[in-house]
Amino acid sequence: MAVQLLRCVLAGYAFLLFQDESSVQALIDACIQEDDKLYLCVSSPTIKDKPVQIRPWNLSDSDFVMDGSSPLDPRKTIFVGGVPRPLRAVELAMIMDRLYGGVCYAGIDTDPELKYPKGAGRVAFSNQQSYIAAISARFVQLQHGDIDKRVEVKPYVLDDQMCDECQGARCGGKFAPFFCANVTCLQYYCEHCWATIHSRPGREFHKPLVKEGADRPRTVPFRWC
Repeated sequence: MAVQLLRCVLAGYAFLLFQDESSVQALIDACIQEDDKLYLCVSSPTIKDKPVQIRPWNLSDSDFVMDGSSPLDPRKTIFVGGVPRPLRAVELAMIMDRLYGGVCYAGIDTDPELKYPKGAGRVAFSNQQSYIAAISARFVQLQHGDIDKRVEVKPYVLDDQMCDECQGARCGGKFAPFFCANVTCLQYYCEHCWATIHSRPGREFHKPLVKEGADRPRTVPFRWC
């Protein structure tokens, strides 16, 4: 087996990147299968024949189109944080569709170098009602097989949207940096329009979302003096 890259992580796991697909298959063939899981016995100077779990990832499992007749609308798309790495896109789509209906696409975010799941995903809905129901829940219990985990749900924040209020007129044509996830807004704003809209009664406590690394939306504290 020609290993191109070995990346060890102090948390107790490692990523193996092989030069050839046949090497991956050889590794799988060398494993012991138990309860639909793969284990390989490894030894070190301090331990002998320790079974470690092997989790191969098929690139085709990163995306799943559930309803090809519905156009993908990024503004009806949610970010799902903390997705268990063994969960495939088709399984994420089925879970979300069972909970909220209207799922047309699900994707698992993968590392650009290793092509392995990063622990996050995206789900696009075909209708606004399902999208609002999902982001209003904020947390979802993902249950599939032996997976049972509570994950966070947020709107998927885009970084190439114009301000929905001024269409760039008050910010020099720059993209809007803030998104309001409150269901009374669900719009992108430049700084000027955010201050104007959210000075109104009932909206002063809304918090903006901005796009963080790896597409993760982040809530930031926001206060205008």
